[in-house]
Amino acid sequence: MNVLVLDFETYFDKIFSLKKLSIPEYVHDARFYVQGLAVRYPDGQAEFKTDVPAALSKLQEQYGKDLEQATVVCHNAYFDLYMLNHLYGIRPKRFVDTMLLSHHVHGRKEKGKGANASLEALAQRYGLKPKGDLDFMEGVRQPDARQQAELADYAVTDVEITYQLFAKLLPQVTLLIVEVPLMMHTVRQFTERGVRVNVLGIEQIREEILAETQGLIAAAGVTEKTVSADKLFTELMGLRLSRTGRNLATKEGKNGPIPATAKNDQAMLALLEDADPHVQALAKARVAKKSLDQKLSRLDTLEGITRATGGQLPMHLVYYGAHTGRFSGRGFNVQNMDRSGYGMKIRELFVPAHGSRFIIADLAQIEARITAWLAGQTDMLEAYAQNRDIYSEFASEVFGQEVRKPREGDDSGRSEWLTARRQVGKQAVLGLGFGMGALKFRDTLKKDKKTALLFETGQITEADCKIIVDAFRERYSSITAYWSAVEDAARNAVHGGVWQVNDSTFQMKGNTLHLTLPSGRDLRYPNPRFDWTPRMIT
Repeated sequence: MNVLVLDFETYFDKIFSLKKLSIPEYVHDARFYVQGLAVRYPDGQAEFKTDVPAALSKLQEQYGKDLEQATVVCHNAYFDLYMLNHLYGIRPKRFVDTMLLSHHVHGRKEKGKGANASLEALAQRYGLKPKGDLDFMEGVRQPDARQQAELADYAVTDVEITYQLFAKLLPQVTLLIVEVPLMMHTVRQFTERGVRVNVLGIEQIREEILAETQGLIAAAGVTEKTVSADKLFTELMGLRLSRTGRNLATKEGKNGPIPATAKNDQAMLALLEDADPHVQALAKARVAKKSLDQKLSRLDTLEGITRATGGQLPMHLVYYGAHTGRFSGRGFNVQNMDRSGYGMKIRELFVPAHGSRFIIADLAQIEARITAWLAGQTDMLEAYAQNRDIYSEFASEVFGQEVRKPREGDDSGRSEWLTARRQVGKQAVLGLGFGMGALKFRDTLKKDKKTALLFETGQITEADCKIIVDAFRERYSSITAYWSAVEDAARNAVHGGVWQVNDSTFQMKGNTLHLTLPSGRDLRYPNPRFDWTPRMIT
């Protein structure tokens, strides 16, 4: 295998850098400047070239137009391969990103104390030559002879570290035949592909959000300062509640009780539906203002990227963004778009290519189905296979009467009754399968608009939540038993041996607990510890 390690060096300063801008905004900015390219060749030789087009042309002569006769290795391929494609028209056929390999092997923590995905941290972890410091190049567009020599040494060190990390990390990846192609596909989504965006529509959404927020503030009869400042808001809300003999709810803070006025606090959510219109209006104004900056920031990010690229949004999903292997997002995260309201307006900005269309798919009850399969809960699997309404079935058992989806002909009261009870069944099936307890289940139902009314009208109590949890655990006992089996296997594996639960395997490798899933993918838990004595399985 011809391994070719590449690393671009580019101009940066205090306000113009990848710490301040997304990759597309940085690369397509007028200030952007390529200072050189470090190359480590398959024979182990490495050098730094300032004439980048000439260096790449020579590599193409040796390894093909798209370097198809080599495996290109980078640390943060999102950046280097984005440049290769958009500036030089080169799209490597095979590549590996050592940063993403480290996500898979060690987990992703790229910022702050204890960061483990940076080249510096990985070099230290593996006892390699320390990575240099590039501070001397801050604000330097055209380096002098001394700076040029230092930059060359720095860049050559980086490609050597990257190669050694490649050699050490690649053998630790499980299912290479799956993980490396998946990694490459994820990076290509960003470096080679994009979705067209209606950039002009962004401003329209921004104006609508501002108008809506200002309208809610005006309807509450207050100023932006009143709903923004915690002290002013709590004083005014307390006054409005006192008119009906009530006090503002509190929650436990670091130094004692504090007002429960965060937008996701249960008490605050209840105020949004309060029977007193003055209280409700003030609560809505508060939540709208608190959400405004976040919404505008997302729009600014989307606009900045799409204007830089001429109307395209590269899909910057991060391979192995969580230790479970789940993707996370960078820049404008397309995974965080609601299916209604503001989120739907943003979705409508995306424009499919001519002759194409977007398909929105939903893996129905995927978590609950997989949990049932892992645990061997065959009756639940049969219900899914037969396309039965498992939410309604469980709710019918809980309430002792038929619960179903509303039908044509049901009056509004009947429809609301059915919807609320079926939603209890849905929250139970989707939440209780993962060990949720009665208190958490209660809070979940209270936060759900469809079920909150059941508490307000006394149709469900806290005691009922405990009964529902117990009923679920008894009804689906294989899932409950699976929790204990997994816990025992994990605790015992830490103390040695290989432990199996159905088709999943637990064992320690070094200081890391490996959970091998039926798919063959490993979940890794570094330095596990338990606060009680393990209960050995015999």
